[in-house]
Amino acid sequence: MILLHQIEYRRLLMESIGRQMVDIAEKTVPSVTIKEVFDWHNNQENILVVDVREPDEWAEGHIEGAILLSRGRIEGRIE
Repeated sequence: MILLHQIEYRRLLMESIGRQMVDIAEKTVPSVTIKEVFDWHNNQENILVVDVREPDEWAEGHIEGAILLSRGRIEGRIE
């Protein structure tokens, strides 16, 4: 019973840390509008677009040259 409690405690702790990391990222990593991205792209500025949508959303359309790294996958690696 103690071992089970420790496992559950660790799981909850890691889940909490993962959520905190996502919260920090959302507060410190700026979001940009679609217009801003297209303006940068059209001006041939050196940018890296990381698309955090899910694969099915990516399949519906994405910016050429963008990298898919879905938010769910990021959060899963944090946990």
